[in-house]
Amino acid sequence: MSTIASTAPQQQPRHALRAPIDPTWANFVGLISAAALLFAFLFAPWYWGEVKYNGARLMSEVLVDRPYGQYTSAMIILIPLAALGTVLITLWGLNSPERGKLASFGTSLFGLIALFYFLDFYALQDNELIDQYVQTSSGFTIALVAAVVLLGQAVLLHPWINEGLFRLSETGSARLPAVPAWLIPYLFLAAPLALYVVWIIAPTIYTFYLSLTDWDGVSSPRYIGLKNYKDLFAHRSFTEALGNNVRWLAVFITVPTTLGLALALIFNTEMRGGKWYKVSFYSPLVLSGPVIALVWSWVYHPSKGLINPLLVDSGITSSPPGWLADRQIAIYCIIVAAAWRQVGYVMVLYLAGLKNIDPTLLDAGLVDGTNRWQLFRYIIFPLLAPVTTIIVIISIIDSLRAFDLVQIMTRGNQNTEVLANLMYMEAFNNYRMGYGGAIAVILFSISVVFVGLYLWRTLKDELEY
Repeated sequence: MSTIASTAPQQQPRHALRAPIDPTWANFVGLISAAALLFAFLFAPWYWGEVKYNGARLMSEVLVDRPYGQYTSAMIILIPLAALGTVLITLWGLNSPERGKLASFGTSLFGLIALFYFLDFYALQDNELIDQYVQTSSGFTIALVAAVVLLGQAVLLHPWINEGLFRLSETGSARLPAVPAWLIPYLFLAAPLALYVVWIIAPTIYTFYLSLTDWDGVSSPRYIGLKNYKDLFAHRSFTEALGNNVRWLAVFITVPTTLGLALALIFNTEMRGGKWYKVSFYSPLVLSGPVIALVWSWVYHPSKGLINPLLVDSGITSSPPGWLADRQIAIYCIIVAAAWRQVGYVMVLYLAGLKNIDPTLLDAGLVDGTNRWQLFRYIIFPLLAPVTTIIVIISIIDSLRAFDLVQIMTRGNQNTEVLANLMYMEAFNNYRMGYGGAIAVILFSISVVFVGLYLWRTLKDELEY
């Protein structure tokens, strides 16, 4: 009897049978709540009922002390900070389960930070303007609910709630029908495709519609057919901007491509300090367009810049030109700044192409008695044709969407306006959204032609192989 009693299973306490705490649910709910909080702040009306009064705009008004800033407090900046902080800490927790609990408690802390704004709004704010005029809207409500959910993330780690969520997920998974294997890739593609449609396809289609309307950005668009396109080709500003784009295109295809290829041929050989030279030529590419524009604006400065004092001190000329003030050369000065950045990119692409060339082909050419020029002309350059095609297409697209350098260095003055700059000025400075949309359609059409040629060439080569 004692033996039987000793081998009988002993009753375990309930807490010993419970599975370990799984913080995945808490972190996932926190991530979704943070996304809802950020979306409501950016794209939903915060006050009144119009989207233009969203939280992001009100925050900018507060920071620059503009009129609408009087309707809220500076603590509104806590909302995007809490949302972004929650996204980072929940992703950190989801990537490593052992950090999940800490991430969940951090999410609750960010929820408390977000709630400070609402506490300030409801309990501490004594501004009569807010009490009398402000009407909170959907964005404010969604953000408040999301902040409360963030604050409650730590509750999901309680053993009873966590076990209930675990059992609920198992029950739901068992009841759901099996997903066919062929459908799984499309389910993974559904989210990015939906975002692509919302952010790229839909605005593109809407721009085509706006190009057929007369719209100032405030009132309702009025359909006018092809009038914007007729006015476009009749105005001198459009033809000048198109001509500047053609100049930009001509320089971009020739100068950076030639210099990048030459540098790639030089640095493809073993040489002392070659890595440092590669980095130095590539480094301008990591700089943003506005930074490059500011640097070259200083270089071209007539009295304090780099070029004119050098020309005067060396005795080359006593009256150097005003580079960005001269209508004849200003556009080329901007193109030089853009080409300086592009050379390093072209060099890297050609270096990658040279590394893929079979060395036996080069050895065979040398055995046949070819000199270096013949080796480059008849063997190396033809084998680099796919890379050259990519570089030419990228150069064309970059030249067509040139905007930031022109906007910062000259603001389109001195005959430097390009199509993208003209589109921006007409749409957002002159409030001619339909006219700006027509320019955007022209730019899009030109780009599609060259991209289509590139895709056709690529598909043709793949089919041949």
